[in-house]
Amino acid sequence: MYRLSACGITHRGKVRTKNEDALLLGDTLVQEEVMTSPVCVQMEGKSLLFAVADGLGGHACGEMASLITLKTLMEEKPQDAQSINQALHKARDHLEAYAKENPYAQGLGSAVAGLLFGKQDILVFNVGDCRVYGLKEGKADRLTLDHTEVERLVRLGYISDREAKHHPNRHVLTSALIGDASFREFEVFIKKAEGYKSFVICSDGLWELVEDDELYLSPSELLNIALSRGGTDNISLIRVDLA
Repeated sequence: MYRLSACGITHRGKVRTKNEDALLLGDTLVQEEVMTSPVCVQMEGKSLLFAVADGLGGHACGEMASLITLKTLMEEKPQDAQSINQALHKARDHLEAYAKENPYAQGLGSAVAGLLFGKQDILVFNVGDCRVYGLKEGKADRLTLDHTEVERLVRLGYISDREAKHHPNRHVLTSALIGDASFREFEVFIKKAEGYKSFVICSDGLWELVEDDELYLSPSELLNIALSRGGTDNISLIRVDLA
């Protein structure tokens, strides 16, 4: 049994013409162009799910892709790693079905990251470049693995994490949920998150513009920092705190 509080906020940013991100806080699904204050929930129970989805910029109907992805997760109610994987595959199938019914949306897709307080473990997961961080002892530890070409270069030792943050190819994804029959296979990262009582789930529009040690700040403060530094992408995050 878990007792926790969570607050989420999303914003179009200063450059993009629309917000293609979406938030899931338990059974609360949020998709807004601009939020000036966070939506907050307090929850108690098992199998509590939180996620941020980022519709792929430049793809058709990115905002619909993020919405379909999170709605599927909400409806599937995963309880463990296997059911997270199954729910994500079902979300991809729903994206493909939507594209078949709406040809203008061909190729719609989404990145997603989330946190499941399951029956046995706390699990983090992601597809693409949305992230989950664990907060502990004054540090923010990235718990997910980006599916990007730049992440591959970091893991091979060719560039540093700091260089990756500003690399010109940092947005080239190697895995995402794509509503196209040619892209049915994708990579899912799932692992246990042990030893943390606070977490931040966010899209790349946030983590690219803030430093790791700033992730302890409130959602509103983090949003304002990202906006003050250019707000070059949609900005979304959820802060989750165990009681």
